[in-house]
Amino acid sequence: LDLYRATRDVHYRESARLAVKFLKTRFHRGRPGDSVYVLDFDGKAKLGANGLALVALAKQIELDPKMADRQGATRLAKLILAMQRADGSLVTRYRLQPDDPEGIESLYYPGEAMLGLVCLFKSNGDYRLLASARLGADFLIEAQRIMEVLPPDAWLMQALEALYNIGHEGKYAAHTIKLAETMIAEQYTLNDPPGYSGGFGPGPPRSTPAASRAEGLVSAYRIARSTGDARAPKIADALRACASFQLAQQFAGRINASLPNPHRATGGFFEGPSSMRIRIDFVQHNISSLLGEAEVLY
Repeated sequence: LDLYRATRDVHYRESARLAVKFLKTRFHRGRPGDSVYVLDFDGKAKLGANGLALVALAKQIELDPKMADRQGATRLAKLILAMQRADGSLVTRYRLQPDDPEGIESLYYPGEAMLGLVCLFKSNGDYRLLASARLGADFLIEAQRIMEVLPPDAWLMQALEALYNIGHEGKYAAHTIKLAETMIAEQYTLNDPPGYSGGFGPGPPRSTPAASRAEGLVSAYRIARSTGDARAPKIADALRACASFQLAQQFAGRINASLPNPHRATGGFFEGPSSMRIRIDFVQHNISSLLGEAEVLY
């Protein structure tokens, strides 16, 4: 859908329709009764799966309203609301059975869920969704504020930008840019080993961490630019470096020469300089972030 938004090529819209159709085969009725959860292939129902499914359905409402499933989006959101604690934190996993373990906390799930809620709010105007997203964002900001080093929470940055665009609360802008500064501090430069520049540490750079951080940096840059923040040029430079690194991890031209089936690999994004492995999320994060980088920089 991001590609359809950028190009208006109906082939991307049709592919998105097929993807959403498949996604909905993973929906199951939850508690409360008019809610649904997304069941992963590992038999678990994770907060992040509901959040990302909601982002997808909300984008379809915006960009392909004829085929949009508003009821499905509302039901996904209803389960997220039921998974929020009074302090704003969110349960990591929806328990299919009462004695199921809650699961290990994920850095990214809350931001994914909040972004989904805000995206749907922009479509249906249900203020319960906005209130829940704000409560969750406020909880995370306070929790992260006391950390020695802020985490690379790119999904939260995107959710905070969406919240900032609605109410223009300074706290959301400030935290987004602080997260960006922490990310940039871990970005490799031309002074690092060949092939590292634009990627992120610690350890060898990889395409997906670079791409996902770039998604958050795009949000930070838009906020910084719109508010006249002096850090906007620094964020823009980081994004340009990200884009260069990402493009170097795409199968194209000479890189394909040694492959047994070069045509099949063309366009895919591999893991990084030390691994030629391709995975669907490697490709998705790189496409989404490169579109964002192109929009804000060029």
